[in-house]
Amino acid sequence: FTLGTRLGHNDFSGLEIQPNARLMWTPNEKHSIWMSVSRAVRTPSRAENDVTNTVGQFDMPGLSVLPIPILITLQGNSSFNSEKLIAYELGYRHQFSPQASIDIAGFINDYSQLRDLSLGALSLRTGLPQQFILPALVNNKASALTYGFEVSTDWKPLNKWRLQSSYSYLDMHISSNDLLKRLDPTTGGADKVSPQHQLSLRSNYDFSEKLQLNLWMRYISKIAFYDIPDYVTMDAKLAFKPVKNVELFLVGQNLFSENHREFVADTIPSIPSVIPRGIYVGARWQF
Repeated sequence: FTLGTRLGHNDFSGLEIQPNARLMWTPNEKHSIWMSVSRAVRTPSRAENDVTNTVGQFDMPGLSVLPIPILITLQGNSSFNSEKLIAYELGYRHQFSPQASIDIAGFINDYSQLRDLSLGALSLRTGLPQQFILPALVNNKASALTYGFEVSTDWKPLNKWRLQSSYSYLDMHISSNDLLKRLDPTTGGADKVSPQHQLSLRSNYDFSEKLQLNLWMRYISKIAFYDIPDYVTMDAKLAFKPVKNVELFLVGQNLFSENHREFVADTIPSIPSVIPRGIYVGARWQF
């Protein structure tokens, strides 16, 4: 049984206490069962405290005929509090043999006081051009419940060959202001910007003490919010160690496609970046 806590102090939310309790039971050398309960926080940032940023034009059916446009301005809140999490975890490990094992872990995360937005009072901007300003104010009214599980295996069919795999599933349920979800996907659309399925396969093979080949293939499910399709990619590394402490290597990244998207910026408009296929060589000397 392990019990501990982290204490932290910051200028935005003051003292934060983050305790953690863990219990592990090993009835024999092949079986291990563990569980934990922990609390974590995300402290406010400078932007959430005092940001002022024009997000874009307010688009709502029936308002497009207005002669003066309505601009939404994101505004911080000096009373914004830390976001809070209570995490519950349960895991099991089975050691089939010294060469093979499996780990299974499930979790439920209960989030409260998450960042959300609410509309303020409409006002007319002074000066030209004439515009209405509709403030979007930061608050702590959102909440969420997420759950999922992870399965990982480790197997050495040969002394010089190691295989590792993992799969994770994530489901999210978020309660926030539906009208403003599109303005703050970090909270309101997090269930749509996080992949639900992730799969990883690794192979490490030693041809000899001097020559190794490592392969890593992974699958990521689609991200609907940004219209990013699911993809499969693989990295490869061939390493040669001619003498002790010296390594020469050839690496290929994202070998299955010319490029793919993984992420799109939330708040700051920018051109979506893509991860290209890459091949490079290198040398490393340890001393």
